[in-house]
Amino acid sequence: MAASAFVAGGADLLGVHTLREACALRSAGLATPIIVLGPSTAAEAAEAARLDVQITVGSMPAARAAAAGASGDHPLQVHLKVETGVNRQGLVETELGDALDVLRGNPGVRLNGLSSHFADIEDTTDHSFAEEQTRRFEAYRAALAAFGVTGLREHMSCSAAALLWERSHRAIVRVGIGAYGVWPSKETRVSVRREGRPEIVLRPALTWKVMISQVREVKAGQTVGYGRTWKAMTDSRIAVLPVGYADGWPRALSGRGHVLVGGRRAPLVGRICMNLCMVDVTQVAGAAAGDHAVLLGRQGDEIISAEMLADLLGTIPYEVLTLPGPGWERVGV
Repeated sequence: MAASAFVAGGADLLGVHTLREACALRSAGLATPIIVLGPSTAAEAAEAARLDVQITVGSMPAARAAAAGASGDHPLQVHLKVETGVNRQGLVETELGDALDVLRGNPGVRLNGLSSHFADIEDTTDHSFAEEQTRRFEAYRAALAAFGVTGLREHMSCSAAALLWERSHRAIVRVGIGAYGVWPSKETRVSVRREGRPEIVLRPALTWKVMISQVREVKAGQTVGYGRTWKAMTDSRIAVLPVGYADGWPRALSGRGHVLVGGRRAPLVGRICMNLCMVDVTQVAGAAAGDHAVLLGRQGDEIISAEMLADLLGTIPYEVLTLPGPGWERVGV
């Protein structure tokens, strides 16, 4: 669903983490170029080549796997990932020559791209380390040229870098959270203003909602849920929602968060259960089974944003956007 929207919006390359995701996109009929950004085994490299999916090589084992999986029948397009400061995925300087020997030893391998990843560009307004990473990236390009490798499609820019520095865009921009209409961080917004960049309006693209399964009358003094952690101070109306922590709705929101019902905020009451939770709709006139409750997104004039939930959970908007797992139906609007 998201991939189709991105292609319709002009994306000419889709980034996924695993080959499984790439296979799903190909099965859905998407012919757009795809790159797997995570590691691949030799078998996955062979399947990627068959599906015309590009892969990332960021270690010596990954280089050997790519070389083992490539064949003359289906050339394998490879993006080299180099280490500039994250210390996660990425070839280091001393591995570059050996990795090239392994990859160029198989004529089925086609070197296509050169990438790296910023370590500290979102959580700070001091971008000196990001500048140093950029210089290291340029050094890798020079080292590759010395090995006779030039013309690779370069990419390092994430959403924050894309918003901050046009010079970071290179051949490919890996827009992640920004494509979902969410800012990477408050610091990024501040930095964009300080850099004098044009004001950009990001509109959240994701709404997560469920239908109320029932509305119960609870008398004053009665308790709701496991542990009896919430007691009705007055006669109340409690809506039951078919979503819980097994569905990605964090138990840590118990008694702290809200959902939107009828365009109004309705507080979560009692503990969030494995597949159910309860909200107080006493102040929402007419709330009934079958009505939509919004967990994340806008309803009427009210909004529950990824940033709001992240603050409640002590995490970042990125994690919030991944809470609705693959079991949820995706509907494009």
